[in-house]
Amino acid sequence: MSTDKPLIKLSIEEWTHEQRLAVARISAQALTQTAPILGETWSIDWWDAILKYLKVAQSQLESRVQSSQDAVTILSTSTRDIRIEVLVDLLALALQICDKKTMIYDSRSRKFLLQLERSLKLYRGDLTSVEKSVSQQMYYALLESQEKNESSVEQNMDLSAKKAMQDASKKKQAFKWLATGAGIIGGGALIALTGGLAAPLLAPLLVGVTGATFFATAGGVALVTSLFGLTGGGLAGWKMHRRMKGIEQFEFKQILNDPDLPPVPALHCTICISGFLLEDKAETKTPWEHAFERIRSTTDIYCLEYETESLLGLGYAFRKFIRDSAINYAGMEVAKATVLHAFFAAVALPVTILKVADVIDNPWQLVVDRSRKAGVVLADILEERVQGNRPCNLVAYSCGCLVIWHCLQELKERGRYGLVDNVVMMGAPISTEESLEWRNATHVVSGRFVNCYTPNDWVLAYVYRLHSLATNVAGLEPVKDVPRIENIELDLEGHTKYPSTIKEIMDQIKLE
Repeated sequence: MSTDKPLIKLSIEEWTHEQRLAVARISAQALTQTAPILGETWSIDWWDAILKYLKVAQSQLESRVQSSQDAVTILSTSTRDIRIEVLVDLLALALQICDKKTMIYDSRSRKFLLQLERSLKLYRGDLTSVEKSVSQQMYYALLESQEKNESSVEQNMDLSAKKAMQDASKKKQAFKWLATGAGIIGGGALIALTGGLAAPLLAPLLVGVTGATFFATAGGVALVTSLFGLTGGGLAGWKMHRRMKGIEQFEFKQILNDPDLPPVPALHCTICISGFLLEDKAETKTPWEHAFERIRSTTDIYCLEYETESLLGLGYAFRKFIRDSAINYAGMEVAKATVLHAFFAAVALPVTILKVADVIDNPWQLVVDRSRKAGVVLADILEERVQGNRPCNLVAYSCGCLVIWHCLQELKERGRYGLVDNVVMMGAPISTEESLEWRNATHVVSGRFVNCYTPNDWVLAYVYRLHSLATNVAGLEPVKDVPRIENIELDLEGHTKYPSTIKEIMDQIKLE
């Protein structure tokens, strides 16, 4: 089968010329609002692709004055509402097939589509439901093809992708239950998620992917496995060398939506990073399992485990530091101040506090150093698209934010855009005075960039003051004068409370 043929069932041939002009008008509005973030070059190329797809000329739009509300009305008449069809078609356009070998879902495309969802006045979450339906049907078609023609499919897979498919097939009964519509695909759940506008999704979206007609070809298998990150085992199967760039441990563990059901891959993923461990190594995963219950079925969630012994050492140091009677004194002094700047600005910290400096000094310096190195490795992994050819969210607390920070700086230096969707940093030990670095970081993030802080974090205040001349820290105050940074002040008792409050924080942020 030629890879030039679209995989997703398109509706454009059923649209009138007036409807196509309306789609172009709404798309122009969405692109105008996102172009400053996505970049001029990318936006121009994307606009040209939309016009070519719609078979609409720029001159036709310019000669016809139409408000966005009028355009939405044309697309959502009482007889036929095609707004979900528009999302499906432009998602199909976004899943470009490059060199007939690779299908890429760029994070910039997703930012545009989210804005398009708003411009079309759809329900929040409609795009997520469309993505979910498309990814499920692609994956299930691959499973079905494997059952019908196992030999021809498997010979075109690498060993890791083959194992992933075999594991899914072991849960055949669960798969068949889902595929009947009793569960996720095409059933009432999907309609509920999309506010009743999901009628076009009830029919198969994929073209020519049943049986062996598509997946019997090496190109067909490569397209889907590369998109979902199955090639090479993806993040969960990634193994680092004996020692890589100064760190000894770096691996990913996936949080499954339901261990008894096949782990159907999504069109985007999320990487979570714990910045210290208070009790045991399981904390690299447990805080995030609860936090992402709401979106587990719509994004693939992975937890990064790096240098866990060092992170345990830092957690122990934090606990000992807090228990020390000298810190009780510091806590009382800090509580008297409206902000922590007085604590920062002290020329000489109280002698009683300096006596316990060694408790936290060495563990902190070690984790900061390892986090910086881990950030470079993470940048390598994202650049190599181990996560698949799909957008990736990065979420972390404490020193885990340093991993994200150095990853983003590396990606900017390498000119790698369209890989990172949303970023959330909680209690980040990063100076807010580094405006250029903050701007560099935002340039490689297509979606939201959220900085969560609390002025009550005197543990972070102390360790940062001890090791840096900077007196302004993102974990303690907003990042000012940097466009696109969302600052959220948290009602949090202190630095060590982040692991137990991640769910509340993420519920407040509401990532899409």
